[in-house]
Amino acid sequence: MSINWKPKAWIAILLGVILQAFTFLYLNRPRLFWLYFLLSCVVSFIDWKYQTLFAAIFSIICPLHAYIVVKNFNGASERGWYSRWWGIPVIYAGFFSAVFLFRSFLYEPFLFPSVSMQPTIEKGNHLIVKKPGYRTYGTYGVSLTGGKIASPDLMQRGKLYAFYPPDKEVPFVQRLIALPGDRVVVKGNDITINGAVLATNLLYEKDQLEVYEQQLDGITYLIQRMKMRPARDMAEIVVPEESYFFMGDNRDNSTDSRFWGYVSSDSIIGEVVYVFK
Repeated sequence: MSINWKPKAWIAILLGVILQAFTFLYLNRPRLFWLYFLLSCVVSFIDWKYQTLFAAIFSIICPLHAYIVVKNFNGASERGWYSRWWGIPVIYAGFFSAVFLFRSFLYEPFLFPSVSMQPTIEKGNHLIVKKPGYRTYGTYGVSLTGGKIASPDLMQRGKLYAFYPPDKEVPFVQRLIALPGDRVVVKGNDITINGAVLATNLLYEKDQLEVYEQQLDGITYLIQRMKMRPARDMAEIVVPEESYFFMGDNRDNSTDSRFWGYVSSDSIIGEVVYVFK
């Protein structure tokens, strides 16, 4: 059906500033919407990875382009449902809901803020956490569900996990060292689990740091020690049921289970599956 309708410039400009690509749905230009939407996704990923602000340019380009479209608008084309007053709210709500659910239940990106996992994870690195089966679901500070992990097999010594430490609302990422029922002793460079000392070999020294290669249940990773700091020893403990013992790879500069204790099963967010260096 032909239309005898012309979009208002001030609405197009306002939508261009606030919602960027979505203003072209109001303008009945779906191809421009997809062009700007895909470009903004690519640029947003670059911003996320490199901590830049290039995506902000779309708040300038989109309203300018929208104004040009309004001035040259051809009202003889069929008006799509998405350009009506209810179209953009419905589409935007659907898009945000999809992102929210994806981050809540499947995969969620995190920015790592500390040095506690050096040399494995540097401050400012980005992580992807896999969440299915861990049941501590939510995102953007909103908690949807909480419960014990679906299967203990999801927790493997030597892997990296995101979790909430006891009495803290900020997520941590550290290495899982011990499972429920394990006996753990930390003395100097040695970690003993159930009577077996983890294989640990010095790789190199740099300034006041020593970097070691350590192996745990077939997983090889690097840890870092600080020469001038005394070792944070820990007498033998037994990890309680449905609890886990974590440590940072930067062993002398990490607040972990040696200090705040065990992490309960219902506080595990998920497994770290990728680290963007």
